[in-house]
Amino acid sequence: MVQRDIEVKLLRTLVAIVDENGFARAAQTLHVTQPTVSQQMQRLESVIQAPLFQRGKRPVQLTPVGRELVAHARRVILLNSEVLSELSAIHSHQSFSMGCSVHLADGLKSMISQLALERPQLRGTMTTGLSSALADGLARGEFEAALLLGTETPRSEVLGRLRLAWFGEAPLDSGGSLPMAFDSGRSTLSTRIMDTLAERKVAWHSVPWCSDPLSIRASVQAGLAYTALPANTHHNHLSLRPTPAGLLGPPPEPLLVHLAFSSTARKPVLEAARAVARATLRALPVLPL
Repeated sequence: MVQRDIEVKLLRTLVAIVDENGFARAAQTLHVTQPTVSQQMQRLESVIQAPLFQRGKRPVQLTPVGRELVAHARRVILLNSEVLSELSAIHSHQSFSMGCSVHLADGLKSMISQLALERPQLRGTMTTGLSSALADGLARGEFEAALLLGTETPRSEVLGRLRLAWFGEAPLDSGGSLPMAFDSGRSTLSTRIMDTLAERKVAWHSVPWCSDPLSIRASVQAGLAYTALPANTHHNHLSLRPTPAGLLGPPPEPLLVHLAFSSTARKPVLEAARAVARATLRALPVLPL
């Protein structure tokens, strides 16, 4: 009998399709193309030698074999993460992987300086991104901890509230509508901005060239749009100008900052991540609860 093995990568893709309710959104979550997701599922079906999805059904529906495989896949992925975590712990008890919301990234300089001074032997990797994507990474075992803005997970601690402010100096259009810059992802900050504008009945339109936090900041720096950012952002980015008082009203309400952990985070990671979070937040306008 020919030995057949299932790649964990294929199982991760299968679970992503189920969790995201479709091939296209799974591709976005996994940062691959939709044809790549389809090809991986074809490979998986070839190994299983049975169809996993009911053809022509929208939204995506699993076959009985598919449902059974998803249940096993979740256990395999969890076991894979546990094995890697334990091996990593054996290799170095002072190493860990952590995510940080891109909206909190201005605090990374303080964090890195503090760690270099207090914990020179600490080995770790830091990844920035939108909080929703980092939370998904925690669930998949890609990180052991993450500093999130406005995003709560089953295993998280509230550290404080990030104070926000309006930034930008841009002209009104002919209809009196304000140009606003938002990211195209699932950002809690963008949602808070839009809710604030709606409550105040402010006429606005979204500028089309913004798709991520860096392009948002560039649009505001260029004088083409407004947005809300951590209240001290202009201290680190001098070309960002606070919006004149009264134009947009008071800034949006502060957003909660969470320190989240994966389900398999080791005890040494908890202490290290808390120290990292404290150092990061010292450089940010975080209010106590």
